Amino acid sequence: MNLEEKKIYRKLQEHLDKLPIGFPPTKSGVELKLLQYLFTPEEAKVATNLSFSYQPLNVIYEQIHDPSLSIEKLERLLENSVKKGAIHYKRKGGEKLYANAMLIIGIFEYQVNKLTMDFMDLMKQYGQEVFDVELFRAKISQSRVVPVEKSITHENFVAPYNDVRRLIQDAEKPIAVTNCVCRQKQDVRRERDPCKLTNRYETCIGFGHSAQLYIDQGWAREITKDEALEILDINEESGLVLQFGNAQRPGFVCSCCGCCCGLLRDFKKMNNPARLMKTNYYVEIDSDLCVGCGTCIERCQMGALTLVDDISTVNLKKCLGCGLCVVTCSSEAIKLNNKEKETCPPETTEDLNQMILNKKNELIEKYTKSRS
Repeated sequence: MNLEEKKIYRKLQEHLDKLPIGFPPTKSGVELKLLQYLFTPEEAKVATNLSFSYQPLNVIYEQIHDPSLSIEKLERLLENSVKKGAIHYKRKGGEKLYANAMLIIGIFEYQVNKLTMDFMDLMKQYGQEVFDVELFRAKISQSRVVPVEKSITHENFVAPYNDVRRLIQDAEKPIAVTNCVCRQKQDVRRERDPCKLTNRYETCIGFGHSAQLYIDQGWAREITKDEALEILDINEESGLVLQFGNAQRPGFVCSCCGCCCGLLRDFKKMNNPARLMKTNYYVEIDSDLCVGCGTCIERCQMGALTLVDDISTVNLKKCLGCGLCVVTCSSEAIKLNNKEKETCPPETTEDLNQMILNKKNELIEKYTKSRS
């Protein structure tokens, strides 16, 4: 990377750092190597002129102000960036729209089926240096746990945004299923044993324009709502935690395990992940009914359950209310309870991203004032 290219990638880094989940600089410069992996210098120049809001080709072309760049070449550069999973795109009324994508959730997930060791090494280093802190800076999760259907009883209050079947039935079409990029990541890095819960990869589901992007790029296959429910049923039986996008109208649902999912692995390292996830449920164990079989402990992906004097005990700071332990308790000693205060997610993903951005800017302003 020569000096001129460094300037191009630095400008893009500064541009992407303004997104809700930013792209902060490092002392090592690994972020520039990551951008170089994702964008050619020409593509990087174009990406620097994109917005986080979707825009059509002609608007982007007018913003670039480069007479040497034809609109036809601009489209080719944008399409190649989409193919590499470096930017967003969607179709509206037959017109293609493009936008910047965050590293997570966004670019990383778009690397499904094409992960490489080089990319994973760069991601690992970047995460360790600054990005893991950036990801959780606003303390607003991009996803939320929705309890498995069989763990819910007539005693539970279930809002529409906490009802798996309702979420699928109300989901925007098309619906697509794709491979789990986290499970693929483990294969590429070969740092851990295979997934302890399943050898299935096709477990992640997307809705609406996100699903359309995956379908158009050949990263996923389109499915019906009934097929989506069948897949989620199998995922629940396997012991996978259902994580929907943190909105009332989510764009995706991931089915996650504690051994492969980067988010759950990070959560397990925290003292109080339940606060960050803002889950609406928690489990309660009847010690008189518990037989100490340990099934619930094996089932829990957060390490929230332990045996104390042969009785299962729950750490509520780690419990995400997924309900997986409830449905396999042979003595019916575990039940799912509603928390006293219901946390209502924002209506759309756009609203969620605005919340994260507002909180991020608030923290930056507070830090700047403290330094002056």
